Amino acid sequence: MTGMTETVRGVVRADQCDHFGHMNVQFYDAALSDGYFHMMSLIGLHRQAILDRKLGIAATKMELNYRRELRAGDLFRVETGFLVFEPGQVITAHRMTRLTDGKLALTAQSTGTPIDLALRRRTQLPDDVVALASHFICTAEDMAA
Repeated sequence: MTGMTETVRGVVRADQCDHFGHMNVQFYDAALSDGYFHMMSLIGLHRQAILDRKLGIAATKMELNYRRELRAGDLFRVETGFLVFEPGQVITAHRMTRLTDGKLALTAQSTGTPIDLALRRRTQLPDDVVALASHFICTAEDMAA
């Protein structure tokens, strides 16, 4: 088990900041989305595999906990793992760290349901994907580390 792994590294641009001077919520979410798709690629669900298998994971719930503001010029890292990765349910975990001081900026978790993209209904994740994802199982404590 390797737990959480780096999935995004970036810098906050001035145009990503709102009138309060910190990164706007939509850009936090965009970084997490990028991390999620990077993680999906690591477990064999890259774009072509999704198309070939007609397999997706529909987001059903997301919770973000903002800890510290990120401002223009701040470098950050997103690490991603899975709290749960079972054939019928996925709970993805993210943590975002400000690299200049190593402080935790955000934690997030999202719940997803596997879907058959052709039939547009729930399905089960295949064993090979579940096996690859098992390398990235983490705990709630890992999220806050």
